[in-house]
Amino acid sequence: MSYTIKNPVIPGLAPDPSILRVGEDYYIANSTFHWNPGIQLFHSRDLANWELIGQALKNDTTIDLRGTSTPAGIWAPHLSYDPQSGLFWIIFSQMINMDGRMFDTNNYVMHAPSMNGPWSTPVYIGSIGFDPSLFHDDDGRHWVVTLEWETRFGYEQPGTIVLEEFDAENEKLFGPSYRLSKGGTDRGCVEAPHLYKHDGRYYLMTAEGGTGFGHGVVLQRADQITGPYESDPNNPFITSTPYYFFRKNDPDSNRFDLYNPDAPIQKAGHGSLTDTPNGEWYVAHLMSRPMPGLKSTLGRETGLQKVEWTKDGWLKMADGSTLAKDTTPGISGVTPDPTMNDLGMEDRFDSEELDVHLLSPYRHATEDWASLKENPGKLRLHGGQSFFSRFDVSILAARADSFVFDAETKLDFKPIHFSQSAGLMLYYDNNNWLFLRKSINDETGQNFIDILQAKQGKRTDLQRVKLTLPVDQTAVAFKCHVDHQTAQFSYRLSDDQSWQNLGPALDITFMSDEAIDGFTAMMVGIGAWDAFRHESYADFDYFKVVSQDSRGEHFDGLQ
Repeated sequence: MSYTIKNPVIPGLAPDPSILRVGEDYYIANSTFHWNPGIQLFHSRDLANWELIGQALKNDTTIDLRGTSTPAGIWAPHLSYDPQSGLFWIIFSQMINMDGRMFDTNNYVMHAPSMNGPWSTPVYIGSIGFDPSLFHDDDGRHWVVTLEWETRFGYEQPGTIVLEEFDAENEKLFGPSYRLSKGGTDRGCVEAPHLYKHDGRYYLMTAEGGTGFGHGVVLQRADQITGPYESDPNNPFITSTPYYFFRKNDPDSNRFDLYNPDAPIQKAGHGSLTDTPNGEWYVAHLMSRPMPGLKSTLGRETGLQKVEWTKDGWLKMADGSTLAKDTTPGISGVTPDPTMNDLGMEDRFDSEELDVHLLSPYRHATEDWASLKENPGKLRLHGGQSFFSRFDVSILAARADSFVFDAETKLDFKPIHFSQSAGLMLYYDNNNWLFLRKSINDETGQNFIDILQAKQGKRTDLQRVKLTLPVDQTAVAFKCHVDHQTAQFSYRLSDDQSWQNLGPALDITFMSDEAIDGFTAMMVGIGAWDAFRHESYADFDYFKVVSQDSRGEHFDGLQ
């Protein structure tokens, strides 16, 4: 049976994919930045349909993301499997600080007997740079390649790809460092190194051109793992901008001037290679689908391209071009399984754990502020700091995974002070969000709902409506309908009422990577704050996101 893979295969917040096959199972890990629990893990059997199976840092509290600024946090987790030990490995960066272009980072490794865990406690291995990956050679040795970040004036930036040997038993680097490459093209911004071995040669795959519109997947090779490495003459062999440009030492990663209106998908780069049991090959890569105005509210997503080995030992896309496409051929002889489609989510809060899609910015979802036990059958969120904070906020959110979706919740909330609020939200980071909330005028005792907007750190109050509720009723239902560039918020006071729009549809493109100069994507969720005494709480009956499948949809971003 033949089938077509539609890109993105993982829509929404799913950047920096690292793909791994073990047997007939495929896995992808993605960056999660300031969101806990960190490191999303997806599973597929056909490469076309993926489901979220968990997060590698779910039970870990050693990685502290409180205070993380956009777009720091958990970067580029890399998946690998060591057949000798039977262990799955993840190596990743925690970006601490990006000020002064110092890029202070800590790199960690962890392992597990299966992709479902349990994952070991992350072990620190160094701070040489970011985007490390772990390679298990067939001679039993283990190697880490990393971008060594250059901070010295007068030296080529961003730095050099460095190779170091790894002691898997003691989980530490040892021996000399080998500087392998400053890049395989003139695009600059080399990063995301991955090592592979094919037909006796070592292949170094990197991302170059910046993570924006000049992005590309680049291949180099050597006879020895320490080099010297030569560049594929067709580099980059996957990109959205298939023409030559020179941008070495240019620190700009967005590069808006390199937008290609003829590209079906944008920002294709940061590649990761896998084969199939029948000998076919695919590259998973980062991609984006900016809407008119070059605004990507869904952030950077995961795409796939089928590739082939050429007679002279390089990789090329199956269609012979270098331009990343919004579709690619499926695996020969495999029947796709659409039941693994991961679009949308729903949590009725009637189990012992939160739905796997729900993440929290900056701090862990622990029972002291998010509880499924205090009022069984409901989720109790205790009010934390305001959503402008990067520390103790009470937010649970799922990735927005479609250009068109409906998010809905129902909450029971009894505020007694004007600084207490709870409701439904769209959220990019602490400075950019929309919050449909219930609150109170404590001077009159009048409950009300309104919309708060944070845009580039500036707060605006929108569309206040007084609530006329029976004395014994404190519940309200909230809904948000997102249609590409706008969001329409609505509410109702009982299940038998129709939804009432709260003001006009609002522009949401300010919550995009390009508007914020970030790359973390818009999320949709629920939350509560309390700047009074941190004593209030809201009980949520449910939270659901119903998404329209927009995979394969793309735009002329200049319109």
